[in-house]
Amino acid sequence: MNGRFTPLRWTLLVLSFLAQATPGLMAQATLPMATALRSYDKGFREPVRLATDSAGRLYVADPRLGAITIRDESGKFLAIKRGFDQPLGLAVDASGRIFVCEAGKGRVSIFTPGWVPAGALGQGDGEFQLPNHIQITPDGFVYVVDSLASQVKVFGPDGQLARQFGGPGRLAGQFEFPTGIAVTPAGEIFVSDQRNERIQVFDASGAFLRKFGGPLGMLGSNTTFGRVQGLLADAQGRIYLADSFRGVVTVVNSTGTILGSLGTFGSGPGQLAGPASLVIDRNNRLLVAAPGNTRVEVYGLDAYTDPHILFASLTVTPGELRREDPSDRHALGWRTTPRGPHAGRPDDVFVPQRRHLVSVLIKIPGIDPSTIQADSLTANGLAAAHVPGAFIGDFDGDGRAEYRAWFDPERLVATMPDGDAFLVLSGRLTDGRIFESIADVKVVTLTGGAQ
Repeated sequence: MNGRFTPLRWTLLVLSFLAQATPGLMAQATLPMATALRSYDKGFREPVRLATDSAGRLYVADPRLGAITIRDESGKFLAIKRGFDQPLGLAVDASGRIFVCEAGKGRVSIFTPGWVPAGALGQGDGEFQLPNHIQITPDGFVYVVDSLASQVKVFGPDGQLARQFGGPGRLAGQFEFPTGIAVTPAGEIFVSDQRNERIQVFDASGAFLRKFGGPLGMLGSNTTFGRVQGLLADAQGRIYLADSFRGVVTVVNSTGTILGSLGTFGSGPGQLAGPASLVIDRNNRLLVAAPGNTRVEVYGLDAYTDPHILFASLTVTPGELRREDPSDRHALGWRTTPRGPHAGRPDDVFVPQRRHLVSVLIKIPGIDPSTIQADSLTANGLAAAHVPGAFIGDFDGDGRAEYRAWFDPERLVATMPDGDAFLVLSGRLTDGRIFESIADVKVVTLTGGAQ
């Protein structure tokens, strides 16, 4: 799904991503070889921040949804966690705890691996003016970029403030709306100082070391580092800069020498629009949040592995689902039938009828639909309904056969919030391969209006 740039979208693009360092800086660095693999383009409204954990799971913060989506390393959709107040930066520590920057509350919330609330950094609500980006080091220290305060705050393993550095201004060590941070294993701290159009480097205590970039000329601008949203340091000493203006990832060494760039601006396969954050997962794949295209791009770097599932395309009918009154059993497909010829009272039974069911047409590029295993199909975890009729055919008249499945709307709607929602369909082929897809649907109230 491609998105248009709205004022909200541009505002969110200046809110930074999770920059996650990986071991070891080397004196000589070269541009990595990048292979465009695929996009995750479903289940988002505005994916702006990313994190990964030790199991390879991908966490995506979506402030427009007020939610965080989680996928496994193959891309399979695992869960969506709602109820956040404009979530931005994300990080997962060595014990699996999840840290979420909630810009709407000025807070970094902490959750257990099972998503049980486990407190917050500092004083909680109001600790930050705009908590934008976050990184956790192996020793348990948490670095948070507070963009509106033009500061970096550092919290100890106990969640209390240990130190802070920065402050508004143009001098060395000062910031104007910092957006991203990357802490290397050697202890150097790289910060994207967006409005000063530069990257600044600090030691572990927060003392200024050096900078690269900066404005050029009275009216000119250093366009190389002027719109950097996120940073990432890798094991070879390379620093990746998410350039939201150019639509590329610029790669530099630790002193700022440009090694080259990855990706190109656009909406085609492997292209980027408004890249905002980056992570490298345990398979040596670079994942880039590109909210301008409403998707996450996946690239293989140098030698990489690529666990992945098949992705299907779905057509859901109806696309607007009604949350019916549970007392209206007839409308939901219930029928009153006698127990038998001599029964004293009837029973209510659910009689599946197609006009009451949700139809899902499934297409997998290059796959014969007859290889889809019917008993494997689920939508939001619910098994497909067993109704008589044809399940394979050209139901949409496009000249290609697809598989049609049916689902109980009452049970399906119970898994969704009112308003914009997602239908997540999963299944298996006869050869054992897994496939999945996500479709946008809308849930309306009894009066017909989405909440």
